[in-house]
Amino acid sequence: MSGLPAGHSLAWLLVAAVAFGVATEAARRLAWAIGFVARPNPIVRSHRSPVPYLGGVALVLAYLVLLTGSPSRGGSPLCRDAVGRGLGALAFAAFGTCDDVRALPPAVKLLGQLAICGACLALTGEPLSPGLLLKLLVLTTLVNAYNLIDVMDGLLCLLASVAMLGLLATPGLTPLCLRHEVALGLVGVGVIFLFNCPPARVYLGDAGSHALGFLIGSWCLAAGRGAGPLRALSLAGLCAVPLLELVLLVPARLARGSSPFCGSPDHFALRLQDQLRWSKWQVLAAAGGVGALFAVAPWFAALLAPPAFAAYVLGATALAAILWHGVWRIPPHRTG
Repeated sequence: MSGLPAGHSLAWLLVAAVAFGVATEAARRLAWAIGFVARPNPIVRSHRSPVPYLGGVALVLAYLVLLTGSPSRGGSPLCRDAVGRGLGALAFAAFGTCDDVRALPPAVKLLGQLAICGACLALTGEPLSPGLLLKLLVLTTLVNAYNLIDVMDGLLCLLASVAMLGLLATPGLTPLCLRHEVALGLVGVGVIFLFNCPPARVYLGDAGSHALGFLIGSWCLAAGRGAGPLRALSLAGLCAVPLLELVLLVPARLARGSSPFCGSPDHFALRLQDQLRWSKWQVLAAAGGVGALFAVAPWFAALLAPPAFAAYVLGATALAAILWHGVWRIPPHRTG
């Protein structure tokens, strides 16, 4: 990781990986000890035994401790934006934990998300303008998109990793200070994937999905600051699969007369498992491949001339529509 003091890059990443692993194992044991576990869910037919929560809390707390102690800062304080993002992740971890303990009403959940996102934008000095409302919409949308995608072992971690890798791999997309945040988040998500992949030994819960959605959304907004419309649009490719899941679930649930926040077997991962008999690893491979296919959008935006990139966007949009329609045609299983 360029920018860290000489000799610290690999050593610091290894220290971070160990710290994330220790934090996750400690959180997993604590969740078992206090009985904070996810019971088998009739919507997710493959969920047959209790799984401890607190994976998301461990991820966020370890991330914040490591971020403040990173040698890359050389003793200097965190910048205002980094503080805002860190506090937002912590607030969402707490908010999501409350939702894990007892499911919050949909209206309360949405208002809480808007309040935390709005407060964090204000903390970073975002002026009151139409741009603020757009950023608030982006953040809230991504928080919900990553929250909704977390319905199968390993899926949230995998798709969060795809977004982070896309941010890091695109030349000139992220400033050095932001790259340190994203790289640290990638290490954390990679380590927790080892606990969360099938069969999961810990769940990140709403605490983890809310915090990751917020961090990825905040990083995308920071990366797109000052970018042209096409370059800014390309960042949506980093989160393509969670956004497609959102676009799938909202109309499916509204068509049944239920809230988009209420659980249902309409998730693409559940349709593929229940109706096509795919294994969890097959779903992960397909989701990761599709996610990577769209995550190259920022790289193409930097490489291609505007007309060529506009053609790429049209092609990617057509592919997304085909994938959405293909999954929509797979009926979800009935729960009652």
